[in-house]
Amino acid sequence: MSASKNYIPTDGYTEIVKPGEMGITELHFGILSITPDATFFDHSDETEVALIALEGSCTLLVGHNGNKAYGTLGERRDVFQGEACIAYVPHHTTYEILTHETGVEIAVCRIQSHSESAAVILREGETIAEGETRLRIWENLYSNGSDVRVNGEAICFQRFRDTDGVAVYDVTRTTETVRVQVSHNDVFTVPEQHNAVLLTSGSSGYQLWIQPN
Repeated sequence: MSASKNYIPTDGYTEIVKPGEMGITELHFGILSITPDATFFDHSDETEVALIALEGSCTLLVGHNGNKAYGTLGERRDVFQGEACIAYVPHHTTYEILTHETGVEIAVCRIQSHSESAAVILREGETIAEGETRLRIWENLYSNGSDVRVNGEAICFQRFRDTDGVAVYDVTRTTETVRVQVSHNDVFTVPEQHNAVLLTSGSSGYQLWIQPN
């Protein structure tokens, strides 16, 4: 069934959800927090990776041989200031992050893939063509009373302007419903064949949603 787990900001990479946990079958999700003027190196292995800049900025180098991308990832102070910059890293591809003077916080999403897609770094507000990735990613800023409904396997990262804020969801499969309360910096999951509806929120909030495409 649906569950939530709190993320405590920590230097480096924190894995939060992987397949087989919290009702999730396909998605991996974690958060990478890097201090100013530091570097991070990783490999996508047999997954495609999406890097979503939550706050701060960095220089990103993706790939080798003919499938490369190079540029700045991140253009906002925090998740309430503008839209995300997103990078897509194909399977079996390296990527290196070099932070700027502010450091950077990045949501890292993975899903198994063997698609021969291109390495891409998107600026704020840019989108990738449908079918170019196995990951569906979107952000939502809302206040109490907003209509938020999600169907099928999903992971949501939740933040509030007021860090004491909470949101309440009903998660349903057929006739069985579970009520889940989500707090600041919680990662909330919706299993396959379930749907989630936001009931109430005591503070304006931010959501990052990830689903298999």
